[in-house]
Amino acid sequence: MKNKNLLKLLLLCCCILILGWKSNAQSFKLIKQIDTLAKIARVDNLGNLFVVTPANELMKFNPDGKFLWNYTNNSFGDIDQIDITDPLRVILYYQAYQQVVVLNNNLSEISSYSFNNNPNQQIALVASANNNGFWIYDQLNRELKKLSNNFIDELKSGNIYQRNGIDMNAVYMLSNDQYVFINDAGEGVRIFDRFGNYYKTAVINPVKAFEVEGDELIYQQDNKLLRYNFMTFKSEEIKLPIIKAGSTFSYRLKRLFILNEKGLTLWALNAN
Repeated sequence: MKNKNLLKLLLLCCCILILGWKSNAQSFKLIKQIDTLAKIARVDNLGNLFVVTPANELMKFNPDGKFLWNYTNNSFGDIDQIDITDPLRVILYYQAYQQVVVLNNNLSEISSYSFNNNPNQQIALVASANNNGFWIYDQLNRELKKLSNNFIDELKSGNIYQRNGIDMNAVYMLSNDQYVFINDAGEGVRIFDRFGNYYKTAVINPVKAFEVEGDELIYQQDNKLLRYNFMTFKSEEIKLPIIKAGSTFSYRLKRLFILNEKGLTLWALNAN
């Protein structure tokens, strides 16, 4: 009798554990397969998907994967970076030409600017800043700068190598209202405050790009999607659908996209 009661208790505990696991489990639902080759893909704060093709065409899709608008400009070569932090302002950077192009949310050109006007700098990265400004990283002078919407200097960090002993191999940059985040390849994500002062390093290793949601950095490492809290140092894996080796993927605002040699798929996260 005791053995039967013990067995029932064990079965009950197992059921509770399974139900508890299922209640916290999450799954992705396929929204759309887009048969467009892409080298860059990003999701904005409204859930819109932006894709840069190998031919350097920028394409915008709505949250359901419906094509909306496109933009091409063959004057400046390759699009190396796209920043959609502000969904009403799309920033493209053509690094080889040191050229910034700013578009509105319909992908119509608003303005452009060439950093070649100043031969004493070499801009590696450009990102959106508040008040329609820009953050730029000057690789030649090891300096982080904030520019106005008219590309006028508003603040400078000074030489980061001289001040902090950090000689960055900067490959990606993103900002929010409080911080600027720079992927220093092989070393981690360097975090600076809104005045350009070095704050800390998140010792993680994104493939290149990453996303920021609150205090969390979301990034791809090898074939995993990870979430890292740079305040608590807690790391967590986000379970993915089955993907091919060599795929590139990113996650933002419960939207996941996966890039491979055949195109990309757009997914939505559902809690079970």
